[in-house]
Amino acid sequence: MWHARLRFPRGFIGTAADKRRNLPFIEDETLKRNVSYALMTHDVLRWLIFHTDLSGQAREMIIKESVCLLGSICESISIFPEEHGLGRGAGYKKRVIRLVEMKVIDKKVKRRLDWLWDKRNQEHLYDVPFREFDHYVNGDWYRAVKAYRLLRDGLIAWRCPDLLR
Repeated sequence: MWHARLRFPRGFIGTAADKRRNLPFIEDETLKRNVSYALMTHDVLRWLIFHTDLSGQAREMIIKESVCLLGSICESISIFPEEHGLGRGAGYKKRVIRLVEMKVIDKKVKRRLDWLWDKRNQEHLYDVPFREFDHYVNGDWYRAVKAYRLLRDGLIAWRCPDLLR
């Protein structure tokens, strides 16, 4: 049996404090911290995807987990306590529609977020109607990151316009 430890590159994972600074629109401190930890997890998955020789189905499942994680993050950051119809009871897709109506995001971003949510829901294996073999590719990861960043940036512009000056 082979035992080895690889040294993970220091500085690759952003700190929780750095992640929180990019989430100024989240007022709930616990949520902000938990989202920052999830983003740190995403950094670890990103390193595995793009800096190792992991291949085949194992690589695809890391991509899937990254996409699902970003979908869950988008779900969490789209909730605002009963404000503007963006509370928990509205459901993710309804909140995204409401964000378009409020001009926080545009229809193109909505399409990206809808795609991300549909991919994220493939996390529920009992609902996946296809074999996941040869299904997830790097492009899925890129699309998920883009959707997250567009939502985050829209929320910053809406909730914290002074930061953009």
